[in-house]
Amino acid sequence: MRELAILFAPALLVAIGIIGRIDGPGRTRVLATAVRIASAVSVVLAMGACWELARHGEMHASLISWRGMGISVWLDSLSVSLFVLVSGIGAAVLKYSQTYLDGDPRKGRFLADLSLTLAAVMTLVLSGNLFQLVVAWIATSLGLHRLLLFYRDRPAAVSAGRKKFAIARAGDLCLATAALLLTSACHSGDLRVVLDRVQAMTRPGAQVEIAAIALVLAAALKSAQFPTHGWLPDIVDTPTPVSALLHAGIINGGGFLALRFAGVLTAIPGSLILLAGIGGLTAVYGSLVLMTQTSIKAALAWSTIAQMGLMLLECGIGAFSLALVHLVAHSVYKAHGFLSSGNAVRTVAHRHPGVPRPGRASRAIGLAIALAAYIALRPCLVGVLAEPLISWALGLVVVLGLGMLLAQATPDRRPAWNLAREALLGLAAMGAYMGLHAVAHELLMHTLPPAPMPSAIEWVVLVAVLTAFVAIVFMQVIPEPLQSRAWYRAAYVHLTNGLYVDAFLARLWRRPRLQAGATL
Repeated sequence: MRELAILFAPALLVAIGIIGRIDGPGRTRVLATAVRIASAVSVVLAMGACWELARHGEMHASLISWRGMGISVWLDSLSVSLFVLVSGIGAAVLKYSQTYLDGDPRKGRFLADLSLTLAAVMTLVLSGNLFQLVVAWIATSLGLHRLLLFYRDRPAAVSAGRKKFAIARAGDLCLATAALLLTSACHSGDLRVVLDRVQAMTRPGAQVEIAAIALVLAAALKSAQFPTHGWLPDIVDTPTPVSALLHAGIINGGGFLALRFAGVLTAIPGSLILLAGIGGLTAVYGSLVLMTQTSIKAALAWSTIAQMGLMLLECGIGAFSLALVHLVAHSVYKAHGFLSSGNAVRTVAHRHPGVPRPGRASRAIGLAIALAAYIALRPCLVGVLAEPLISWALGLVVVLGLGMLLAQATPDRRPAWNLAREALLGLAAMGAYMGLHAVAHELLMHTLPPAPMPSAIEWVVLVAVLTAFVAIVFMQVIPEPLQSRAWYRAAYVHLTNGLYVDAFLARLWRRPRLQAGATL
């Protein structure tokens, strides 16, 4: 039963959240100390979970159980990896919050709500049964809603929070529906039992098929996928720690859901196609809009939308280990991006003006070096990664990112040195990416089902996405031939506004209320 000790981390945060709502002299100071202790305990327990998993393998334990429902813990490679991630990022966000809100009279209430939300996220990734997972999923959303509305006097934050609340309830309904159908079809609420029985079915019935589609919709709604993405860029008036927790942790819930229920999705090929289609469309759409953003928080928000789309695309084509690497890397990057956004603004403000852009030759050389590095390094992992050829195609996305880095190397002083430095950094990043991919594959080999052979439709989606990414990279690296075209300037304006998708949906949202008011 030592596995249940890991629940002490979310339980301690829940206690802090409850105590934080009790007014009293010196409450904020005591609460800050308690938060630091809880953060340290969570990190220690996460490291202990890694040690126990390495020693004893996958573990499962129940505190309260009735037909597979209740309070239980499932420690496998996926849950432990994400528990380490959540505890680490949570500790950083909690520490940052204590300085960020220093002097704010509502600091104690904020720390309490933040602790409760983190506890819900930890419980979600550790859940061993469907009931606990659904409850933690809903609690995470409700906790985030309170944090988003921390400044209720800001109209933009209130509007975005209400929009997020409605979309989140739709996602909750989808997940609850999937949980009920899977429980009925498998006669158990235990996650391990459900996944094993679905995998053993030769012909899954209608209940499993509907549950798989509901899981895809729940993942898409949680991760701000097109066209329900509009709330995410609007949340710019929320405190920075909330943005960091949202973009680095909570919004990854869609990816976690797809990975946890990979056994259900692979049993229903149509659900994987739907997931790949939604993810691919969102990835391209988000990347195009991202090119036009000038606000650092808006750019980070649209980057998250695109990254979530790419992550779900990876899950949709069966590249589960790659999706886990993407999830972890994106979380760390976004946490750092938001918590250091002030430094980024300061850096841009003090950048030396008049630095010329790299010439076309140097930009072409950068892309060529990136492609050559990929071709040279990728075969090193042959025999280590027993994955479909599709993972090679996804690796080209890394090449495009590295090519943009090399193509934009500063040319004003010692261009050769700058290019060499960026090339070394890029090669190190690519090597780390491939190494982490291999590690993730080994970790998930016995946790997730083998990736199915991609269907023709999935190949079409992947090729279309890669072609769009190549076009986007060239539009950014060599924009001069396009900037003089009228259609390009018009498209730039429309993309700046997200192609008005959110405005159109907002009009549909308000129309019934206007009509109802007119009849009174």
